[in-house]
Amino acid sequence: MNEWNIYVILLNTANIIFLAAFMAKKLVWLRLLAITGYIISVPYYLYYIEPPLWNTIVWVCIYTTINLVMLFIIYLESRPIKLSDLEQKIYDMTFKSLEPRVFKKLIDHGSLEELQPEVVLVTRDSELDSLMYVVEGEAEVVLKHGEHLIIPTGGFIGEQSYITGEKTSADVKTGKEAAKILRWNSEALRKHLAGKEILKDNLDLIFTADLIHKLRDMEEDIDQIRHSQDLKIS
Repeated sequence: MNEWNIYVILLNTANIIFLAAFMAKKLVWLRLLAITGYIISVPYYLYYIEPPLWNTIVWVCIYTTINLVMLFIIYLESRPIKLSDLEQKIYDMTFKSLEPRVFKKLIDHGSLEELQPEVVLVTRDSELDSLMYVVEGEAEVVLKHGEHLIIPTGGFIGEQSYITGEKTSADVKTGKEAAKILRWNSEALRKHLAGKEILKDNLDLIFTADLIHKLRDMEEDIDQIRHSQDLKIS
C-alpha cells in the first residue's frame, strides 16, 4: 500500500468517526469521538498535502483542546458530591427532587443562622428581602386576625412574598426554643435561578407543597378551635 493511500484512508476514517460523533446521544461520546477524528485527520493535512495546511492543523488543534477542556469539565461535574451531615438532612427533608450538585450550589447561596427563642423574623405588612427555611426548631406565625400557626423543621418562611413580591401577611418569630434558620437573599437567589428553568420549576413545586401543608395545618387548627367552642356551648 502506497504512503499517500494511508493518509487518504486516515482522512476518510476520521470523517466516519465524525459521522459517528454526530449520531452519539451522550455528550461524552460525542466529544471523545470528535477528538479521535481530529487526531486521525492531522497526518493528511501535515504529510499528504504539499505544503502542509498549517491553518487547518491549527484549527484542528484548537477544536481538540476545546473538546478536551469540556471533557474535563464534564468529569468534574459528574463526580459524586459530598454533603455535610446537616446538608444531607436538609436535602432528605425537602430537596430530594433536585440533583445533589444543584442542591449544593443552591444551599451555598444561603447563610445559616443560629437564633435564640422568640426572635422576630418577619413583620406583617413589610417588604421582605429574604427567603428562609427552618433547619432545626420551629417558627411561630401570627396571622392578621390573631390565629397562630407553627412552621416546623423543614418549612419555609416568606416564600409567598418571594414568589409574589407582595408585602408580608403575618408576623413570624422563632419558637420557644432556639432555632437554626437558612436564609437566602431574595435578589441574589433570583439571579442564581436566572436561566435555570428546570431548577425554578422544581423550587416552585417545593414551595407549593409547603404552602399546601401550611393550609392543611390551618384548617386542622380552625377545626380544633370550632370543636372546642362547640363543646363549651354544649
